[in-house]
Amino acid sequence: MNLTELNGKTCLRDICFEELAERYGTPFYLYDLETVKGKCAAIRRAFGDSLELLYAVKANPNRELLAAMRSEVDGLDIASAGELERALDAGFDAGCISFAGPGKTRDELRRSLEAGVGCISVESLRELHDLRDLVRSGSPRASILVRVNPQLLIRDFAVKMGGKASQFGIDEEELPSALDFIKANADAFDFKGIHIYAGTQCLNEESLAQNLANTLAIAARVTIDYGMECRVINIGGGLGVSYYEEHPGLDLDKLAVLFRAEFDRYREATGTKPRILMELGRFLVAEAGMYVTRVVSEKLSRGEQFYVLDGGMNHHLSASGNLGMTIRKNYLVRNLSRPGAERKTCTLVGPLCTPLDLMGKGVTVEAPEVGDLVGFLNSGSYGYSASPLLFLGHGEPCELLVEGMGSR
Repeated sequence: MNLTELNGKTCLRDICFEELAERYGTPFYLYDLETVKGKCAAIRRAFGDSLELLYAVKANPNRELLAAMRSEVDGLDIASAGELERALDAGFDAGCISFAGPGKTRDELRRSLEAGVGCISVESLRELHDLRDLVRSGSPRASILVRVNPQLLIRDFAVKMGGKASQFGIDEEELPSALDFIKANADAFDFKGIHIYAGTQCLNEESLAQNLANTLAIAARVTIDYGMECRVINIGGGLGVSYYEEHPGLDLDKLAVLFRAEFDRYREATGTKPRILMELGRFLVAEAGMYVTRVVSEKLSRGEQFYVLDGGMNHHLSASGNLGMTIRKNYLVRNLSRPGAERKTCTLVGPLCTPLDLMGKGVTVEAPEVGDLVGFLNSGSYGYSASPLLFLGHGEPCELLVEGMGSR
């Protein structure tokens, strides 16, 4: 997000946050579509046509943002029937949608089959049985990927979903049973390939390439040893974003070189040219978002300076450290009203009647005053929709999408 200073106030290009606050009130989320487009374009430049880009809806399912994604990505990754409906409402064709998630119900599977979802990532033998039964009772044939929980643990993933006991995917050592079932019920299944999403929030190019190599090795065994060609390989995502500090981020050109080498080895080993899908959520939208609040009170308590904001964990659970963070870290934060003020170390809290509503502990920010706007950067993913919006009845923030020089 390209922030500028104009007349002593913080702006996004020529859009002043103070003017937005006057018009829409606070708190609010702001998403910059130009930043999202820039992220998508960076992936396109680095990887070219070597892979197809899916947007992971769970990162930010805002309807306007989702509709704008149609021209930026090749398809969507969804995790519920609700996300399927939102995707279809946004104008996406069901054939470009991939559906993953460990708890798909029979109704969700039926709806996916009827809608013509392009790939259903099967995560258990139970799902295979349900899909077979649905097809034999009249639903369309199931286009599936087998999601695999790999044995290899990639330690550089901050959030690990593979390489251990997990609700995600079929354990790699149990893969033969799943493939045998699919072969035995070929009338019910259009087997397309495999899906491995072993973890996320990785900022190391070599570790991401190691994960890809392992994914492709499993796909090669399925293709060669089991005679079941992987026409589609969903390699997951996992590209990291730094929420808590200024970080140069991944070197996408370096990553693309490493990835292309692995793709070439796979094609040579198997004699096939599969479609490669990469699903990205936070990498595309995190840096495009800001959560904006207003300082409503301040106090000094036993030597610690507190500033109370009009929004907190009820709107932005991630920033409060209560969304799975093992060691709490402060989000990057800015005083939008007085960006030139001397920086001060303080504690930022929300308005809720709970000590969990901690938005910044010992955070250094341009010294706030009551009435100032405070912005939490890198808030475009896992913000509004991942928060307990009804908790303690403080109301919901509005969401604003900025496109070009305007907002909507």
